This record gives sequence, structure tokens and C-alpha cells, in this order.
Amino acid sequence: MVNILDIPLAMLYNKSITDGTLPEDYKCTNVSSIFKKGSKLDAGNYRPVSLTSVPCKILESLIRDSVVKYMDDKEFISTSQHRFRSCLTNLLEIQ
Repeated sequence: MVNILDIPLAMLYNKSITDGTLPEDYKCTNVSSIFKKGSKLDAGNYRPVSLTSVPCKILESLIRDSVVKYMDDKEFISTSQHRFRSCLTNLLEIQ
């Protein structure tokens, strides 16, 4: 099933990758404070969360997946280099 946004997003992503630039909207972000714990009066009990463009996050995810697959296929990162993998591999190795 083809989504109505597939073609416009593909065109935008291809242009961005070909030109090596990002649309200005992708560079804008809204930063919100999220309460962690403790006193709500203490600014140290909040963490900043950056809310970026959804199409930008999708493009980031596509690029990341492609780079990780390429690096896995070429065996650039050994399985012992957990820092470049995920928390899950660290936890599995410790068990």
C-alpha cells in the first residue's frame, strides 16, 4: 500500500542527500523541560528534550539504519565494541 506522503518525502529526502543540505525546518527545534523527580521547584530536576521535525527524524533513522547495515556487512565494528552497538548487547554480555 502506498502512502500519500511516500513520493513527496522520497523527493525531499533524495534532494537533501544529493545536495548535501537540509531544509531549514529540519534545523529548527523546540526544547521542552521534562520533570524527572524530586522538587518541582529545583531546575536541576528537569531534563531538556529536543522536539524536532518528524520527517527529519525519519530521514535520520533511514540513514542510521543504512550506515549500521553497511558497517555490519563490512565488519567494521566488532561485537565486543558495545559502545557503538546498543545497551542490549552490553547487558547480554554481562549476564
